[in-house]
This record gives sequence, structure tokens and C-alpha cells, in this order.
Amino acid sequence: MSAQFSLAGLLRLRKLEEDQRAAELNSARDREAVGLARTRRIRRTLAEGHEDPTAHASLASIAATRASSASMLSELGEVDKANAAEVDKAVAAHSDAHRKSLGFEKLEERFEERKRAEELRDEQLLLDDLSSRAWHVANGEGEQ
Repeated sequence: MSAQFSLAGLLRLRKLEEDQRAAELNSARDREAVGLARTRRIRRTLAEGHEDPTAHASLASIAATRASSASMLSELGEVDKANAAEVDKAVAAHSDAHRKSLGFEKLEERFEERKRAEELRDEQLLLDDLSSRAWHVANGEGEQ
């Protein structure tokens, strides 16, 4: 029976953590993209509205709408900044999780290389023994 990598369980745990952080990063990026698209859509909609006031009441209504829109855009800007900060935090968490699992992956690769080398060495010893026995049998020096 061949030896198993003794840290395989921990490596699986690190990979699960990395996968979870990657999912969180994708989710944060999605929220950021949705928020930025919403802000662009609202800005475009507000830019398209060209009204010519004909009365004092319509001018006051337009001014109130613009003030409300400016306040809303300011709040959306803060939400977009928060989403960007969340993405930055998720990138850092994912990078950290990847770094942690990478060390274990390298250890596993070295273990597998040593294991393959040992298997090849054992196979070579067996082949050498078989060829030595065959040579002795062929030269009449067989075991009796």
C-alpha cells in the first residue's frame, strides 16, 4: 500500500476556504457591477430629461427634482464606494486563502515526486534482481 500525503485533509480544507473566498469575491464583484450599472443608468436618465419650465411652479418642481436627484446620486456614490471597498477586501481574503493553499499544494507536489521516485527505484531494483537471476540461470549458476 502506498503512503498517503499526511496533510491531504488540511489541503482539502484550505482549497475549500479558497473556493469559498473566490465565491465571495465573485459575489462582491457582481454587486459592484450591478451598483455601477444602476448609477450609470440613473445618470443617463437624468441627463436625458430636458424640460423647459413655463411657469414658476414647474421651475420650482425641476429644482426640487434636481436637488433630490443630486442627493440620491451622492448616496449611490457612497454605496458604489462601499461596494468597491468590499471587492478590495474580498480580493485580499481570496489572495490570502490562495497563498495558504499554495504552500500545501507545493508540499503535496514534492511528496508525490518523492513517492514516484521511490516507486521507480523499487521497480528498478526488482528489474535488476530479475535480470540478475535470469543471467545466473542462463549461465548455469542457478539456485539449487
